[in-house]
Amino acid sequence: MARMRPERIDGLDRVTPGELKVFHFLREAARPHRDFVCWYRPLLGGPGVEPDFVLFGQHLGLLVLEVKNWILPQIVAADQHQFVLRVKDREERKINPDRQAKNYVDALLEALKAVPAFVDQPPPHCGQLKIPVGRMVVFPYISQADYLQYGFNRILPLERVLLQEDLDPAGEVMGDPSGQAFRARLARAFPFPFAGLTPKELAKLEALLWPEVRLDLPLRQGADKARFQAEVRALDDLQARVARQLGSGHRLLKGPPGSGKTLVLIHRCYVLRKYQPQPPRILLVCYIIALASYLKRLLQEKGLGIGEGGVHVHHFYELCSFILQNSLGEPVQFNVPDSSYYETIITYTLESVQQGLHRLGQFDVILVDEGQDFSNEMLKILLGLLHPGGDLVIALDAYQDLYRRQTSWRALGIQAQGRSLYLGRVYRHTAEIFAFTQCFLGMARPQEPTLPLFPEEELEHGEPPQVRRFPDMEKLEAFLVTDIRRHLDAGAFTRAEIAILYDDKVYGPEGFHYGGRELPRRLKQRLQAAGIPVKWVSEDLRAKELFDITTDRVSLVSIHSAKGLDFDLVYVVGADRIRATDETRPYLTRLLYVALTRAKYRLVIPYVEENEFIRKMARCLEV
Repeated sequence: MARMRPERIDGLDRVTPGELKVFHFLREAARPHRDFVCWYRPLLGGPGVEPDFVLFGQHLGLLVLEVKNWILPQIVAADQHQFVLRVKDREERKINPDRQAKNYVDALLEALKAVPAFVDQPPPHCGQLKIPVGRMVVFPYISQADYLQYGFNRILPLERVLLQEDLDPAGEVMGDPSGQAFRARLARAFPFPFAGLTPKELAKLEALLWPEVRLDLPLRQGADKARFQAEVRALDDLQARVARQLGSGHRLLKGPPGSGKTLVLIHRCYVLRKYQPQPPRILLVCYIIALASYLKRLLQEKGLGIGEGGVHVHHFYELCSFILQNSLGEPVQFNVPDSSYYETIITYTLESVQQGLHRLGQFDVILVDEGQDFSNEMLKILLGLLHPGGDLVIALDAYQDLYRRQTSWRALGIQAQGRSLYLGRVYRHTAEIFAFTQCFLGMARPQEPTLPLFPEEELEHGEPPQVRRFPDMEKLEAFLVTDIRRHLDAGAFTRAEIAILYDDKVYGPEGFHYGGRELPRRLKQRLQAAGIPVKWVSEDLRAKELFDITTDRVSLVSIHSAKGLDFDLVYVVGADRIRATDETRPYLTRLLYVALTRAKYRLVIPYVEENEFIRKMARCLEV
C-alpha cells in the first residue's frame, strides 16, 4: 500500500463517500507503493486552504486532487467559472472545481518556494521550483461516456480528470500490478518532467505538508504503561492535524476531561517551534502550579527548550510575578489563603501590562490550558501580552469550571465566534469510569461539532468504580494501605501511577476556608509507616513546583492541584465530609467531577459517612 497520511480516514470529520473511494484507490493503485506518499486534507495556509488530497510520486511530482461527489442529474449548467447544481429543489452555484484546485496549487507553490531545498539555484532554472505541481478533479460517480456526451471535456480536459472507470477496482488502472497505467493516467497533468527527490528532500516535504508530531509521555512502568503509550501514539496523526487546524488568530479548543486538549497544545508548540521559518515567541500558561510543572516535562520530552529561546511556561501568578518584579517591590506569594490578595495582584498586573511597565515583552502565540479557570481580568492581562494579530488558543471545559468566572469573549476582544474546535471523544478513561463520571455530572454535554479522536473505536473496558463504606477512618486508612500494597505487589500499577485525592476546604454560604491539613498529613504518615513512599504534592509551594509525574512515589494531592493530571489508579478520600448548600452544590459537584475524572483505569471512593454526593455516586453504579 502507498503511504497514506493519516493511515485511515473513515470516521473522520466531514469525510464523504467519494473521498473514501478515492482514498482507497490511491492507496492501492499508486505503485510501486514505496514511490508514493498521499496526504488527506493537508493545510496549505490559512483556514479553507485545504485540498482533498495531495499525492507525491517520486517520478511524477506533486498532484492536487479535488473530489466532487456530484452525479449527472445534479448538474444543471457548467462553464469555465462555475457549476450550477440542483440540490433539494433549489439551484446552487459552485466554483468550477478545476479553478478551486488551481487555487490550492497556487498555495502549495508558495509554501514550496519558502523552502530553499525545493528551489533551483544554478542556471538556467535559477529561482524556479524543482518539483512540478499538477492538479486533477475526481468525479467518482460520473462515467467517461457521460462526461464526453455532455461536453464537460470542453470545460475541463480529460487529462486533468479522473472518472468512474479510472477508480473501478476491475478497471485498467487498478488492474495493472506494475503501476504503469496509473502513472500514465496522471503524467499528463504535470507541467514538466521530474527526476525525483533525495531522501533528505522528501523528509522536508513531508514535514512541510504533514508535520508528524510524536508525543512520548514520560514513561510510567506497570502493566498499563504499554497500553497507555499505544493510545497516545494512536492519537498522534489526528492530534497533529488538530494542532495544525487551529490555524492563526483566536481559537477555543473545547472538550471533556481526557479528550487530549493539553496534548494538542503541546503538539501546537512543537509544530510552531520546529516548522516555522521564524519560530514564534510562545507563552503556555495555566492556573494550577502542579500542572505547569507537568507541561514543562511534556515539552522537554519533545526536545523543546523552556524559557527564552524555547517555550515560556508559567502558572498564572508566576506570570504576574515576572511582570511585577520591578514594580511591586516584593515577589508575588503563591500560597496566600486570602482571595483579596490575588485580586490586588491581578489589578496591579493589569495596570503594568496596559502601561507597558514590564520587561517580559510580547508574545506571538499564547496558549492557555484549563482556560475555564481564568477570569476576564486575567485574560485581559494575557491579551495585553499578545502581539497585535498574534495567535491565541484557549483550551477549556466548562464542566470543570470551579471558580464560575463569567467570561465574555466578545467583550474582551477575543474573536471566538465560529472559531471553536470541540474534541468530543475521550482517550483517558475506561468505558466504565467515563459512564460513571457522566452520570455523576448529571448534565447533557453541549451538542457541538466534534473532531473524533478515536473514530469507530470504543473505549477500553475495565473494572467498575467502587464506592465502598467503612465503619471509621481507622479502617478506611488501613484499607488504603492494604489495597495499594496489593496492587504494587501484583505489579498491576507502580507508585507513580497511583494517587490519593482529597479536599482540604470547608464550604459555607460566603465561600470556603482551609479546614486544616490533618487528613493528608495523617495519610502521608500512614503510608510511610507501611513502607510505601509517598509525595505530598500539595504540601507547600516547593512541592507543587517540583512535582514530577514520573517520580516513583504515590501522589497525595488536593483536587484543585490535580486538575489537568491523570493517574491509572485514583482514590478519592473525604467526599463524604463535603456538605452542600443550595449555593455551593453546583460548585461542589464540579469539584468532585474533577476528582473522579483523574482516574484512567481504576477509581475507588472510600467513605465513612453517607451524604448526598455518596448517595448520588452509588446510584450511578446502579445505572
